[in-house]
Parts: sequence; structure tokens; C-alpha cells
Amino acid sequence: METLPEVFKKNYPNCRCIIDCTEIRAEQPKTVEQRVCMYSHYKGGYTIKVLVAITPNGMVSFLSKSYGGRSSDSYITNDSGFLNKLEPGDQVLADKGFPGIKTGVDGQNSILVIPPMLHNGRFTEEEVLSTYNVASVRIHIERLFARLKTFNVLNKITSDLLVYIDNILFICCVLVNLSNPIIKQ
Repeated sequence: METLPEVFKKNYPNCRCIIDCTEIRAEQPKTVEQRVCMYSHYKGGYTIKVLVAITPNGMVSFLSKSYGGRSSDSYITNDSGFLNKLEPGDQVLADKGFPGIKTGVDGQNSILVIPPMLHNGRFTEEEVLSTYNVASVRIHIERLFARLKTFNVLNKITSDLLVYIDNILFICCVLVNLSNPIIKQ
């Protein structure tokens, strides 16, 4: 808590991590089973998807195994073992794609912070402020994903690299952690 960046101290003093999933394009798999599992409607192609958690200071603290692009963010989070790492009182910041993990986070006596969902066609002033506050700190995980994808090996994964993808992603995350900080004090 002493090293928590200033941007978190006001609204998220108990923030343990920011989570999100990212997709990496892959070559069309050889088998029909793999094609079904890896096709991402969101990206309009074949992808590998992983859950990443970063600490408030921008360091990768959790990387899931890889999943096919068809997997939902909530499914990956619930299946990956991430929720078992939470401690009581931890705040987890996520985007609107994670409502399916609320029960699991609550089960760890932790707090899930996601922007409010739109209802009645308009946000209240409080909901607009809440959305802005979450987005202002969640941007750091998007910056980390941009840095992670600067390694040309992740531009498009060929079929022969699929068996090594978890190790490749792990090494890329280590390299990102060894780089200049995402969040500067």
C-alpha cells in the first residue's frame, strides 16, 4: 500500500490488480476441433486468448494458460485459478466483460470493481463518474498489452508455435516486467 501509485490512492486504495483478457492472432489451425475452439467472432479470425493481471504499478502478476479465442473472459477467469490467488479485501478492477466472475470474487471475500451497466438508456451522474474513474486506471492494462505485442513473435502465431504459446507468452511478460515501468510516479 505504501508503494501504491497516487492515481489509485483516492478511489482504489485496496486495489490488488487490474485484469483483462487479450487476444493474439493465430494461423488457421489444422483440425476442425481447433478451428471451432480458436475462432473469435470479436476479432473475426483465429486467436489465442489469455487472462493477465497487473499490479497497480503496472507489473504482470498473473498470466493464465492460453485458451482458444472463442472462450469468454469470465470463463477464462473462473477456470484459470486466478480467483484462488485473491485475499479477503482485495479490490479487482475489470471491464464490463467480467460480470460472470462476481460470485467467485465474492467467494474470496474480495471486491470486484467494474463500470456500471447501462440501464434506462442513460447513466446517472454518479455512474458516469464511476465509469471514468475505473477507465482512468484500467488504461494501464491496455498500455501493457500494447507493450506485450511489440514483440514481433506475437504478431501472428503459426501452427507450429501453438504447442509453445504458453512459454512464449510467459517470456514476453517477463520482458515487459523488465522494461521501463508502465506507470511513472
